[in-house]
Amino acid sequence: MILRNISVDCVIFGFHNEKLHVLLWQAEPELLENFLTTKKELEEIKILFEKNPALGNSQEFWGLIGTHLPTEEDLDGYAKKILQITTGIEDIYLKQVRTFGALDRVPHYRVLTVAYYALINPNYHDLKLSPLAKAVKWFEIDNLPEVIFDAKEVIEHSLKKLRDEVKYHPVGFHLLPKKFTLTQLQTLYEVILDEKLDTRNFRKKILNMGLLVDTNEKQKNVAHRAAKLYSFDVEIYNKLKEEGLNFRI
Repeated sequence: MILRNISVDCVIFGFHNEKLHVLLWQAEPELLENFLTTKKELEEIKILFEKNPALGNSQEFWGLIGTHLPTEEDLDGYAKKILQITTGIEDIYLKQVRTFGALDRVPHYRVLTVAYYALINPNYHDLKLSPLAKAVKWFEIDNLPEVIFDAKEVIEHSLKKLRDEVKYHPVGFHLLPKKFTLTQLQTLYEVILDEKLDTRNFRKKILNMGLLVDTNEKQKNVAHRAAKLYSFDVEIYNKLKEEGLNFRI
C-alpha cells in the first residue's frame, strides 16, 4: 500500500555547457505497474492522476522525479531507489532538503512531500528512459517549463540548500568530470552561487587546501593553451578533514 499523503520528490541537478540544469519528467500511471508492489498501490496512484489531470494527461506540464511513499519503504532508501531506477546510476550524491506541507499545494489531497536534491554530471552518464516515465528531459535552471503543483518552489529551496552546501562542503565535485581544470571548477562554483569569483583568490584558496590531486596531465585537443588537469579524492578530503581542514569557498 502507498501512503497517498506522503511523497518523495528528487531535484536532480546537472552541470552542462556551463549552466545548471534540472532533470524533470512526465509520468503516467500505466508505467507505474512495473514499479509498484501491489494492485492496490497502482489503483491509488491512478486515482491521484485522475483527480489531477496535469500529472499525466498534458504534454506541457513537467514534474519532479518522485512518487508517493509505499508503507514498506523508508524515506532515504526510497529516494535512492527512485534515483537508481530513473537514472540507472548508483551511488548518487543525495541530500534531504526539507518537507513541504502547505495546505493547498496539491488539489484534492493533503500531501506532505519530503524533497531531496541529487547531483550528477549529464556528460558522463547515459541516462536511460525511466520505466516510470513517458518523457525525461534536462532543463536549464533559469528556463524551466510549466511544472505541476509547487515544483518551482521545491527547486528554489533545493538550489538554496545546494548553494549553502557548496560553500562549506566539496559537494560540487559530483558535477564535474573525474579530471577537470581549475577554470572548470571555478565556473561551476560561479554558476551555482550565481556570483563572480576572483580567479586569483579562488585558485589560491583551493590549491592551499591540498585536496586536489595533480594528475600530471593537460587538456587535449583544445584551441587555447592546454590547462593542467586535477582530480578530487574523497579519501584525501576525509583525511584532511580529520586533521582540521576548514573547507570554505
